Amino acid sequence: MTAASGHPSSIRADLLLEHGVVVTMDPQRRIIEDGAVAVVGDRIAAIGTTTDLRRDYTTAETIDCAGQIVLPGLVDAHGHGGHALLKTIGVDTLSWWMRIATRTYFEHTSSEFWHADGQLAALERLKFGVTCGVSVLGSQPRSDVPEFGAAHARAYAEVGLRAVLGVGPCGLPWPREVGYWVGDEHRRTTVCLNEMMAGAEATVREWHGGADGRIRVYVTPYTMVPSLNPGGPTAPDLATELTAEDLEQTERVRDLAARYSTRIHTDAFGGMIELAHRRDPNALLGPDVHFQHGFGLSRREVAILAETGTGVTHGPGVVVGALRGRCPVPELLDAGVTVAVTTDGCAPMSSFDLFTAMRQAQTLSQLQLRDVSVLPPGKLLEMVTIDAARALGWDDEIGSLEPGKAADMIVVDTRQPHLQPVHMPVHTLVYKASGQDVGTVVVAGRVLMRDRVLQQLDEAQLVEHAVDESRRVVARGGLERFITLPAWGTSRQVFDHPVPFGQ
Repeated sequence: MTAASGHPSSIRADLLLEHGVVVTMDPQRRIIEDGAVAVVGDRIAAIGTTTDLRRDYTTAETIDCAGQIVLPGLVDAHGHGGHALLKTIGVDTLSWWMRIATRTYFEHTSSEFWHADGQLAALERLKFGVTCGVSVLGSQPRSDVPEFGAAHARAYAEVGLRAVLGVGPCGLPWPREVGYWVGDEHRRTTVCLNEMMAGAEATVREWHGGADGRIRVYVTPYTMVPSLNPGGPTAPDLATELTAEDLEQTERVRDLAARYSTRIHTDAFGGMIELAHRRDPNALLGPDVHFQHGFGLSRREVAILAETGTGVTHGPGVVVGALRGRCPVPELLDAGVTVAVTTDGCAPMSSFDLFTAMRQAQTLSQLQLRDVSVLPPGKLLEMVTIDAARALGWDDEIGSLEPGKAADMIVVDTRQPHLQPVHMPVHTLVYKASGQDVGTVVVAGRVLMRDRVLQQLDEAQLVEHAVDESRRVVARGGLERFITLPAWGTSRQVFDHPVPFGQ
């Protein structure tokens, strides 16, 4: 850390990152050798060569990025809260995993659970260079206890990241028996759509725009059309009519989002788009909506998404989903649809590493289409930066390094054997880097991590607290049965648990 010596008439900056290869992701997609970024307050003031910015700016704090790549903070446009404390649990009973997770989230969690999970998830994302991430509260979103969403949002705010909290109604049927913990007391209640929407509104009201604008809350119903299969595509001959429950959810989600000027996020699969659009062209479609998955979309549905300006987020690591149908990512891109690559959370077997997700997305599409030309590295990097920000409706602030935008950026340390030599910086990032190669993270002008060391938080203490809370929920939920020994010497994993869950 040194003081930059500028011209007497130099502008005062708060932070200067210098001598890096700056991959801007701006409209011209400039890559600046020996580049620099000047920060004033929480904004990017200027981008250019180190020579030019050292001439024009003085600053008391500099970060030498020589031999490293500076780029916008990564944006994970879909993930899940709750996953961080359930990593690997249930992975050997994969067909049961959603039931395991949903039962845990809807029976055995507390405000302390959601706060600890949020802290651990935010730490993981931070150390992987994800400066903004969507966190849907649970696998099926749970919003009936607004304190849960508030605890999770507060955790992300404390770590210093940007986040989109997703709260809204879980899937059918209604009513639903749910439980939760307050201290050592287990409480039970019955909820319907009314309670879910009231809780979601309370969370939106409290946290949308919170933490100096770093936290947003989107209305997030579990699926776009709740009466259809929530886990995969529905054949056209079965996706023929919206039910009264479908229509009520759409109306109430739209109303809540409109009253608080926020956006909508959901899951959707083939069959849902055409059915929803046929009844109501606005439905849960439009430029204020992005949805996850998109397995099994038809050509007509791709066209509808392009016409309505609806964004799509693609989680290539979802093994079960990919077996049920293909998300037509190249066709969506060719039609002009905004598509982002996401992690879809960090459980049971994935992580919040968007570098890994980029490579998974490319491999999956290339294998499915038998075409090694699809999803080149430049497009993949766009899909976790500026395109992901656009899917969130946040591209005016984040996703690229441009003067006036929020000072969210990361530095990837390429001074390592597996990243040398750097012939082509973008190719190196996409094909060779991982989250662990991120050395420095800046969010809203604050240096949150430098040389892999957190600057504001006690990492060990937060991790220890999260582990303790995880053990508590394992004991409450009887999840020990899903913590298993590895399967040795076999070519097949047995996924079905011999004891029905709940007995």
